[in-house]
Amino acid sequence: MTTLTTLGVLAQAAGQVGSGRIQGGWGYVWACYGITVAALVLYSLSLWLRRPQASQDAKE
Repeated sequence: MTTLTTLGVLAQAAGQVGSGRIQGGWGYVWACYGITVAALVLYSLSLWLRRPQASQDAKE
């Protein structure tokens, strides 16, 4: 009888999975956007600092 009750509770819980909506997840989304923008800016800065420098003879 206990096994039957347990299976009934599990079946009821499984029916509720996926029936809800995430509430208030925008803080997480904006944090991810911020981290992405910061990473792209730092990467661009590192590329700009490591760019090859032209020699003085090439400018003449």
